[in-house]
Order: sequence, then structure tokens, then C-alpha cells
Amino acid sequence: MPAQPVADTGDQDPLVPVWLRVVASTAYVPRSSTEVRALLRGLLGRLTDALAAEPFDAASGAVVGELMVDGALTGELTLERSIGVLADGLVAAGHDARAVVRLLAGVSAGYAAALRKRTLRQQENMKLALLTAKQRAERDRRDTENRFRGVFTASAIGIAITEPDGRFVETNPALANILGCAADELADRSLSDFLAEDDAEGRPLGPEADRRRLRRPNGDTAWVYLTTTMLPADDGRQRYRVTMVQDLSELQLLGNQLSHQNLHDALTGLANRLHFESRLEAMHGQAPPGGALTLLCLDLDAFSLVNTTHGHHAGDRLLQTVARRLSSVVADRAALVARIGGDEFAVLIAHGPVVPSVSELVGEFNAELAEPDYDGRRGLAVSATFGAVRCTPEEMSSTEMFRAADAALRHARSTGRCQWTEYDAHADRAARKVAAAATALPAAWENGELAVVYEPVVRLADRRTVRVRALVHTTSTRDGVDTATELAELTGLAVALGPWLVEQSTPGLPVWRSLFAPVADPGEAVHRVLLSASQSADADLSGTLNRAIDQAGVPAGLLEVGLDTTTVLARGDAQDNLRTLGDIGVVTALHGFTGGPREIALVERFGVRTVVLADPFEGWRPDWLPSEAVPVRATLALISELGSVGAAVGVLGVRDLAEARWWADQGVRTGEGPAFGGPGDTDDILARIRLAAN
Repeated sequence: MPAQPVADTGDQDPLVPVWLRVVASTAYVPRSSTEVRALLRGLLGRLTDALAAEPFDAASGAVVGELMVDGALTGELTLERSIGVLADGLVAAGHDARAVVRLLAGVSAGYAAALRKRTLRQQENMKLALLTAKQRAERDRRDTENRFRGVFTASAIGIAITEPDGRFVETNPALANILGCAADELADRSLSDFLAEDDAEGRPLGPEADRRRLRRPNGDTAWVYLTTTMLPADDGRQRYRVTMVQDLSELQLLGNQLSHQNLHDALTGLANRLHFESRLEAMHGQAPPGGALTLLCLDLDAFSLVNTTHGHHAGDRLLQTVARRLSSVVADRAALVARIGGDEFAVLIAHGPVVPSVSELVGEFNAELAEPDYDGRRGLAVSATFGAVRCTPEEMSSTEMFRAADAALRHARSTGRCQWTEYDAHADRAARKVAAAATALPAAWENGELAVVYEPVVRLADRRTVRVRALVHTTSTRDGVDTATELAELTGLAVALGPWLVEQSTPGLPVWRSLFAPVADPGEAVHRVLLSASQSADADLSGTLNRAIDQAGVPAGLLEVGLDTTTVLARGDAQDNLRTLGDIGVVTALHGFTGGPREIALVERFGVRTVVLADPFEGWRPDWLPSEAVPVRATLALISELGSVGAAVGVLGVRDLAEARWWADQGVRTGEGPAFGGPGDTDDILARIRLAAN
């Protein structure tokens, strides 16, 4: 109870309030004033009862003293002032002074005894608490030490506790295993004794993970991560070092394997395309001034036949054989062999004092590849087609070299199998121009940049336009040549472009019917479409034509459809299309016709109505050739034979009227080309015909 004024509450004994004020001013009692007042009233009652008892017993005073301690009336001056107040009050109340003194002496004695007992009890409790805390701390220390020892001993990471100079104080078994020696051999040694020579005098060990190379006593090396921290002593100074050593041997091996797999072909073990390009760039950059490199790209001829005939296992075996043999040819040269695709390889050779020609190199490779590889009784071998480039680093970058060799390979493939070609910059520029136009065509079609135009088809006898040929128009269209379709054939877009051309052009059939029917022969078509090779074999061609004719609402015989002759000869589905078109009433034609016996038999067999000749003179003007020239006589004979089986003959690319007259004199029925005007839209064709009529 905090010290505070206490008002008289009307106690029967006026000594209680006086004692309460003394207690309140000298002691903090954790009770309410009412509880303290009741305590004092009870104590005072014990004292007065003891003074009134017969015989007098001073022992009650000792009990009151003990109760004062138990009641926390233990302020520094509480006993002294309480004795004074009680002595005055009890004597004033008429009690015997001697008895009061003896009684209050007992109070003091009891107070002192109780206070001593409480102090001893508190000391005992403190001793017990200290002992318990010490025992707990010791147990925790042992547990911590055991845990540390367990981690230290069982850790897969090497741990070394060393002096500041690096000498080992304590090491765990993992460190001995990493260092490749017994634990007892590490005494008085340091980690720097095991660092490889190139790391021994390098950067000091620090707190950050540091990749270092160790050399074991048996001579083996190992890569490790080292991390070092300092341990303070009891006085706070840095006394020991703790170094963690993580063995990277397995990670290094795995990394090497992954690196090798990333840079090498899994089947053949050769460098892959990524590694080859990197090495090409490095060898290109390291070549001395004027030092040349030869790069050959090759692919195996008809390799797919091996897979389809003998299975992929045989194909894989053959690829491994090819890899070994290519490598053996350049084994004594500064060269790199790589597999850059399925059956494509590349060979890079840095020139030495003696450099064979490209033809000699190709001959060596083909000679090696021609030897069959026997798997039991079966011997397999393949030939290869090569593209080559030979230049100095000043002439081409490494990227340009790779592209040039690949371009040469593509050109060699276009000439046949088992061929080789050295890079030709002029031919490459032309091929790239065509390739750029071909790859741009799908986007032009998607963006609506293609349109249908019409080429006049003229009856050569009187030079009257009797029909038109529908063409796909682009900005690259040359006079008389449907280059969009040719480009589409390179990219595979031609299959979709064929139906589009038919659907876009046939709505004009009624216009051409009204325009050309009066001047054309009976039963003659007024609209021509010549299809490319892939379009000629389109499985849905007849369905496309039927839909287009139905929508136009005109007879099928007004439409003439020409198929590619070579495709019809080679593919049964194209022959089916030729037969079906005749069955539905479309006028059938063959273009790209060269006049072989099989082609003439094809015209007769399928009742082809029109044959459009390929250029039999390879760009020469026929009207300039003598009549006894073999090409002229052969062409005349062909025209005669075609007429005998009921086929009309047409020609493309007529240059001028003189050439047109020559063809007309030979019995050719129709022609088209610059002599009769270039392609135009419907309005342009109508304007030309009106002008010619006037």
C-alpha cells in the first residue's frame, strides 16, 4: 500500500488509525487500505488480549511480529515507528508499562526471526534457481557441442578449423577425403599446401565463395569452393579460422558432360552446329593475314532410302560410319568436322603449306564414302553432294562463309546427285533475289497484295484474240511469265494459290464468252488457266473447278485448264485429274510439253485438246534458224504428230509479229507473249480489243 494520508474511519480502538498512518508512511504493502486496516486491527487485538490475559504471556508478541512480516509490513522504519506508536498507545490505554515493554520486545524478536527466516528462504530459493540454471546451461552446452560434433563429423562438406596462419587445428573426415589423405596426415599442415601451383600464390582466402583447384598427394586435381570465416576468442580477438571446402568434382564432371553434349552431336560425337559455328568464327579470327580457309558443306544422297528400307538403326550406323570416314580424310590437317543437320555435315580446313584443290578434296571424301560398311552380309554406302567456298578472312566473314558454302550446296543439289559446286557470287545473288521474292509471297497473299490479271491468247492465223489466260499478278511479274506461281511452287504456297486463281478468275467467264464466242471456233474455250506441278496433282482440283463453273453459270467447255506435262507423266494423281477434267467437260491442255514419245502417247490416250509447247529452241528465235536445222525439223514433226491425234498447238513468249508469222506458218494455232501486249486487268483487255476492232 503506497504511503498516503489515512482518515479515521471510526475504529473502536483509536490506536488502529494511528498505526495505519505509520505503516502507510513507511512501507509499500501490496494490499488495499481496507485489508491493511483489518490486518492491523487483528494484530492490535492479539496484543491487547495478551496484556489482559492472566497469567501474562509475552509469546503473543512474537506471533504478532511474525504476522507483520507475513503481511509485508517490512519497511525500513516500519518496525521502529510501529513499536513507538504501540508503546504510547497501549500505556495510554491503561496497560501495565512493564508488560507492554515485554510484549513489544516479543514483537521485535518475532519480527526479526520471521525476517531472518524469509531471507534464508529467499537465499535458498536463489541458490536452487542458480543451480538449476547452471545445470540447464551445462546440459545445453553439451547438447550444442554434441550437435556441432555430429554436424562437423557427418558433414559432406569439408570443415577445417585453423590458426590465423592457416595451420590445421581440427579437421573433419570429409576434408580428409576431399584432400585425398588420412586425417592424421593433416597435422601441422595448411590448406595452401594442397592448392595447385597456379592457385597457391594467388588471391587470399576470404569470406566469399572462391573456386580453387586442389592437387592431391596422388597427383589428381579437384575443383573446390572455399569459404572462410573468423571465430573470436573469449577476449573478443579473432583467434581461429573456419574454412568450408565443398568438393566440385562431380559437378565439374557433370558440367563437362553437359558442355560436351551441348557442343557435340550425340550420335556421331562430332561437333554440332552450335560448336561448329563457334569454331569457325575462332579459326576465322585466328587465321594469319592472307591465310585461307576452305569450308565444305555436304549432304548424303538418298539417305532417306536407307532409313525407309533398312530402318533407322541402319541409318544411324551409316551416319556414324560417315562421321568416322570424313574425320579420317582430314586427320592430318588442321580441320574440324561437324554434323550440322540430319544427314548434313560440314568440314572446315585451315590451309597449310600444301593445299589440295576443292575437286581433290571432294574426290578424297567420295572415295572414302563409296566403300560399303558391312553389317553382317549387308553392305551400305552413300554418295554425297558438296558445296564449297575457299577464301581469306579479308574476303568474307565467318557467317558469310557458312552461308556461301550452304548456297553452293543448294546449287549443287539442283544439278543432281553426287555433284559438287564451288561458290559463285553472281549465281548466289540471283538465287537470293528469287528466294527473297518467294519468301515474301505468303505475306503478300495474306495482305491482299495479289491480284488476277489476264494475258491475251491470240489465234495466229488472223491475229484475233480468242481467249485470255488468267495469271497471278505481283510486282515481280515479267512479261508473259506467271512468276508468282513459279515462286509459290518454291515455298509450297502453290497448292493453295491454284484454287484461289480459279475462284478469282472464273466469275469473268460470262464477260469473255460474250467477247470471244463470236470470233472463236465452235466449242473453243475462252478462258485458260495453266497450273503448276503441285497444282496439277491437287486432290481437290475437280471439286474446285466444279464449284467455280457452277458459280459462273456457264458451260464447262468455256474453261481450258492446262496441267504440267512432267507431273502428269510422273504422278498418278495428276493423271486422274486429267481424266476427270475431261469427264466434267473442261477443255484439257498440257503445258511444258517437250515432245517425247511418252508425252505424245499421253495426248492421244487422254484426248488432250491443246498442247502448249515448252521453248524448243532454248531462247533462240525460230524465224532466224535455217529450215534444215534439226530443232526446226523436230518441231515441225512434233506439230504434225500432235495434229494427227487431234490436239491444237499453242506457244508462249512470242516476241514480235515476225515470230508470230513463223509459228502460224508451221501450223501452230494460238500464241501469247509480248507481241500481243502484256498482262492487264479486265478493263485493260476490253479496251485493247475495242481499239483493235476500230
